[in-house]
Amino acid sequence: MTFFSFTFAIFLLISLFVYYLVPKKFQWCILLLANTVFYAYSGIGNIIFILASSLITFFGAKIVSDMNAALKAKKADLSKDDFKIEKKRVQSKKRLVLVAMLVLNLGILLYLKYWRILAGSKTLLLPLGISYYTLSTIGYFMDIYNSKYEREHNFLKYFVFVSFFPQLILGPICRYNQSGFQFREERNFDFENIKHGFMMILYGSLKKYLVADLLVKHVGTIFDGVYTNYPGCVLVLGILMYSVYQYADFSGGTDLVLGIAELFGIKLPQNFKQPYFSTSLANFWQRWHITLGGWMRDYIFYPFALTKIMQNLSKWATNHLGKHFGRTLPACVANIIVFILVGVWHGPEFHFFVWGLYNGLVIAMSDILSPVFEKINEKLHVNDKSRGWHIFQIVRTFIIVNIGWYFDRIVDVPKAFAYLRNTFTHFGNPLMLASKDYVNQILGNISDFQSHIVLITLGSLIIFIVSLLKENKIDVYESIQKKNIAFRWAAYYVPLILIILSLSFSSGDTGFMYAQY
Repeated sequence: MTFFSFTFAIFLLISLFVYYLVPKKFQWCILLLANTVFYAYSGIGNIIFILASSLITFFGAKIVSDMNAALKAKKADLSKDDFKIEKKRVQSKKRLVLVAMLVLNLGILLYLKYWRILAGSKTLLLPLGISYYTLSTIGYFMDIYNSKYEREHNFLKYFVFVSFFPQLILGPICRYNQSGFQFREERNFDFENIKHGFMMILYGSLKKYLVADLLVKHVGTIFDGVYTNYPGCVLVLGILMYSVYQYADFSGGTDLVLGIAELFGIKLPQNFKQPYFSTSLANFWQRWHITLGGWMRDYIFYPFALTKIMQNLSKWATNHLGKHFGRTLPACVANIIVFILVGVWHGPEFHFFVWGLYNGLVIAMSDILSPVFEKINEKLHVNDKSRGWHIFQIVRTFIIVNIGWYFDRIVDVPKAFAYLRNTFTHFGNPLMLASKDYVNQILGNISDFQSHIVLITLGSLIIFIVSLLKENKIDVYESIQKKNIAFRWAAYYVPLILIILSLSFSSGDTGFMYAQY
């Protein structure tokens, strides 16, 4: 059931109608029913996996929570030494529960996600949203394990959070303490929520259907064709189109998710914050797929960086290489591991591993070499507060990100390196892209491309303006509401007309790229 389908529209309208019609104390039950229907539509058997992940983490969290409570109750009756012994015993038991939870929960994900590659089979389809809800449920267990907040006592209310249907397709990866409570709240029908939700849906649809779906064919023509000896100017055009496509597809889908959730009065966390305005690669990953980055930071990066091995590495580096290396080396190692895992999270294919390694190495090297860069800037008298320097950082980061996209997009790693080599050593004459015959040769039907590029450019311009306003701390929605009625109607109907126009050129809903992860 795709978001842009008649079936989903009917499903959503019925769900909303019943949600606001029933007594408020039963609203969460309607969401539970809607979630189940939506998920069952993707395949009845898939419910087994999301139910298993939820049961494993719910009862695992109950066990460790009960252990924590029992230990706390004993504290007053035990001496300090006896309490330390008891605490150590409880920690050992908790670790066994942790290992069992990870083996079972991650085992399901690893088997389903990687078996098709390891067994040489392409026929095993992934259950909808498994990469997202698995991390979400593990995050809940880990928070209870570390006593960050009280556990949920009602399994069905926990399951509503895990299975909330808008977020199943492509996230965001939610935390229970940030979003879980919202599913218990009782809500009145709020027209402002509905209006804001539909505006987000409209903007997300513009990104997805006006820009991403029109670009995907042309990106595929360049990178998936048998011809590999493209000059660099064509490859740069292709990777720039892919860069725009990926952002429009993923962030557009996220806007749709957030907008649909808001129709029910539920606010999910943002997953994007103008990533192409980033001033460093590390900053980019704080703005792109924010919830995945936050999950990796809290549950992989910090725990690993604080292990005894990393602490010993820090001491060794401080003694032998100096304070800077002592401070940065453990973080660099942790970053490389985290980004390899981010790559592998996207899929078991080797090019994702290389892409993750590239990001980890670039961030690690920038941390290690930061004193060198500071000295160079000092000698060149660079004003790091100037607008020119800020723009330079944005352009530099955009180039670094796009080099990484070669390994993300091109499945064959040697081919990716060959394309990179051509980009830098055989750039060619960009003016040949103005030749209709040449564009027709590399992109297929020239008339299709010409009609698409007008709509893509208009859509991209709207996205850029909105992103620029947001980057300058301007609330675009509130600004529109303060304008006169003519401006407001234009803000609603111009994107809608452009979306409808784009559908006449599109080959149909291509789905969301991140739904396959």
